[in-house]
Amino acid sequence: MTRLPNTLFVGRQRTAVTWYRCALPAEFLGCDWISVDDRSGTLEQVTGRDGVEIPESEWASYDVVVLQQPRGADWVKRIRSLQASGTVVLFEIDDYVQAVRKAADHDFRAVEDREAVRGLELAMRVADGIICSTEWLARRYRAFNGRAYVCRNGLDLGRYALTRPPRDAPVIGWAGATGHRNAVEPWLHAIVDVMRERPEVGFVSIGQPFDRLVAAQVGEERCVGVPFTMLESYPAAMTLMDIAIAPAGKSQFFRGKSDLRFLEAGALGIATVADPGVYPTVEHGVTGLHAATPAEAGEHLLALVDDPGRREAIGAAARAYVRRERDMRVMSRQWEAVLHDVTGDPTELPVPLVAAPAAAARRRSRR
Repeated sequence: MTRLPNTLFVGRQRTAVTWYRCALPAEFLGCDWISVDDRSGTLEQVTGRDGVEIPESEWASYDVVVLQQPRGADWVKRIRSLQASGTVVLFEIDDYVQAVRKAADHDFRAVEDREAVRGLELAMRVADGIICSTEWLARRYRAFNGRAYVCRNGLDLGRYALTRPPRDAPVIGWAGATGHRNAVEPWLHAIVDVMRERPEVGFVSIGQPFDRLVAAQVGEERCVGVPFTMLESYPAAMTLMDIAIAPAGKSQFFRGKSDLRFLEAGALGIATVADPGVYPTVEHGVTGLHAATPAEAGEHLLALVDDPGRREAIGAAARAYVRRERDMRVMSRQWEAVLHDVTGDPTELPVPLVAAPAAAARRRSRR
């Protein structure tokens, strides 16, 4: 195998996205990574690989630099400067940012305004390629850059080597961040119905205060809320649940989402009831259950509450899938293939490049 190109991953601020999309692939590939905060107008390194501090003046010494959602004129200048020095620049993104400002329940909708999105799209155009977390995103973003790759999310399974404590009754739970309220709330009504039918069932919400909405209907003593907290705490917090929910809306904001919520629950052996649109990787009845409506979700939740054997079997199958297919030791090969491809190195690995739509390919062939 050809030597891996010398690569630097540059994340944005200290976020979960930086971990999953920059730090994690870099760590498993043995590459350098840092994360910077540019909100003051200058670049400040806020975290990075242990013992690594890399000023911007040294970025051009790398064969490839992967930038997480760079945007605006200053970043375009940085990209072009790196390219002029012979460095390949890749643009990494895991969200359909154009939809954020239209999501009324998203905390960052004001930040992702039209001007911010235009700056992001310009940076996409000048980069040497784009890396996306889903094929849907890659197809959308091909409009800005014809070299669009898909590197799906993987997990560092060591973080999920935890044992869920035994409980007398199951707990239904949700874990995540902003932008999900309108999708989650209809499912909460179904959860309340289940909890009324089964008074022993509990509910936990991690990252958003959905527990308050459920507690208002069934009592605070049956609900637990874990506020938005450090990424390191999420796996341990998720051991509080026995059944996970993964609802999704019908907007483009959700169509751009990855299956990360299912992966994290599966890594802990937790059965998940998930929306089929965002979670097609869930094998219905085997590694999870699909629910396209709150009513379907309620039926599945009640069935899992009443059948602990099935609940554990689905959780075990989900864990086996994640260990087999989505361990970062496996998923890092996608990133390795991309890095070889953009530098022109031969590779035996399949390159996850999204092909041009058939109509566009035919138009080019006639030129």
